Amino acid sequence: MANPYDALAEVYDAAMAHVDYDRWARYVHQCLQVHGDEVISVLELGGGTGSLARRLQPLGNYEYVLTDGAAAMVEQARAKLDAANMPATCATAGFTTVTLAGLERREPFDAVVLVYDGLNYLTETEEVRACLERVKGLLREGGIAVIDHATPANSEDHEREFFDRGTVHGMTYSRHSEYDADTGLHRTTFDVVKQGRHFHEEHVQRTYAPHTIADLISGSDLKVEAAYDAFSFDSAHDRSHRVHWVLRKGT
Repeated sequence: MANPYDALAEVYDAAMAHVDYDRWARYVHQCLQVHGDEVISVLELGGGTGSLARRLQPLGNYEYVLTDGAAAMVEQARAKLDAANMPATCATAGFTTVTLAGLERREPFDAVVLVYDGLNYLTETEEVRACLERVKGLLREGGIAVIDHATPANSEDHEREFFDRGTVHGMTYSRHSEYDADTGLHRTTFDVVKQGRHFHEEHVQRTYAPHTIADLISGSDLKVEAAYDAFSFDSAHDRSHRVHWVLRKGT
């Protein structure tokens, strides 16, 4: 079995063609503008192949750094952003291990972004705590983080099982996803055939209720500026499918 995203990286954009990254970029940019205080530098965690970065960076002419835990995804992101002549830096780093020193950076960031289910890949609450601690260390005093997660309601209100397949660049892929309401876990398997070779990957995510994440945030030194219902500026609620948290470091 391949490591997550090793084989998938080359077909990831095709598999995610349904995602409206323009909408995501506009919304995150709005959050940064509404809550941020002179946001110039932005660090994106879990940036994948750079699809969000390519759209978000120009909206604010941000000094942009993209990270992802999978080197193969970072390679795709770097090629995509270079082709677009975009002033962004890409680096391999995980949510719970990324540091300013590891990024060879002396100054902390004005904003940190972790969106589109990135937090859901942390399947243990201790990992979420560690991630929040890292975010705090990456932000300047007064800096903000925009972090979201999918909730159990999102999975409960949609099909529990999903399957699709496609072909891109001479490679074929299939995806099978199942949700277990008892454990709150989504298990998604990808099978990729490339040049006659078969690769199998398994991805596991955990849905989190809003109150669970709220409790974890309360145990950190980050303060909740807002908790928004999906793609809106309305307050999140128990049946929100997605919650966008805006967190601030310090006062």
